[in-house]
Amino acid sequence: MSSSGRLIPFAYHDGATNMAIDEAIVSAVAGNAVPPTLRFYGWSRPTLSLGYFQAADEAGDWAGEPVDLVRRSTGGGAIMHHRELTYSLSLPLADTGPGARQAVYRSVHACVIDTLKGLGVTAAAYSDVPARAFRSETVIPSKESRAPSDGLLPSRKQPREPFLCFQRRTDEDLICSGYKILGSAQRRVRGGVLQHGSLLLQVSCHADVLPGVADLAEIEIDPIAISQSIADGIAETMTLDWQSGELSAAERDHSVSIRANRYAAADWTRRR
Repeated sequence: MSSSGRLIPFAYHDGATNMAIDEAIVSAVAGNAVPPTLRFYGWSRPTLSLGYFQAADEAGDWAGEPVDLVRRSTGGGAIMHHRELTYSLSLPLADTGPGARQAVYRSVHACVIDTLKGLGVTAAAYSDVPARAFRSETVIPSKESRAPSDGLLPSRKQPREPFLCFQRRTDEDLICSGYKILGSAQRRVRGGVLQHGSLLLQVSCHADVLPGVADLAEIEIDPIAISQSIADGIAETMTLDWQSGELSAAERDHSVSIRANRYAAADWTRRR
């Protein structure tokens, strides 16, 4: 028997608003004020989001007019949000241990794989892709470290991870034609979990080293159409019955407060 869930339609917002809405939703879901919620969104301006633990100084010339800068509440590398489809899934989860959270990763990413397969695009989890399938240029230095040296080895003993998330690899990341096209991150809260992630659709002029699905497969992709397909897959996998909905008044008010006090505040963005 399916449980009710809420599906919030695709919409564009600025970076601080997107992050604040995600946090307001997971708080409401964890408190049982609203049902499990899936949201799809875009970015009204190109935005570089820093991982929670990244130093703001690392942004270098990746951020700055016309690219906004925001810090996520989730970890990982920086993401250039531009021509992509972003999702967030907030679930009540009494067991927020690694096993339960890993199952959420795998379920959502499997639905994205199936959606892309329907478009004739083959994608797979990084852990399932033979090493020989990767292009030599998939892991590259960030802008500030391209010259005079490659910047990937600041010391002989401790290699540094690439700055951008899509230059990194974890087992659940999705790979297409040797390139990472989907990465996700989670944040645990008491009684729930937020998972949000980015599916690269097209290369951005602000991060021209990272091709998207449309570039790799040479097809056109409608973000709204594929978001519905992904939502259908998640509904089936997690036995949820999505009902189209909007933020509650309490969530809207909470997100405005969160935005002002955290994601739009310089002391949050520059805290590291």
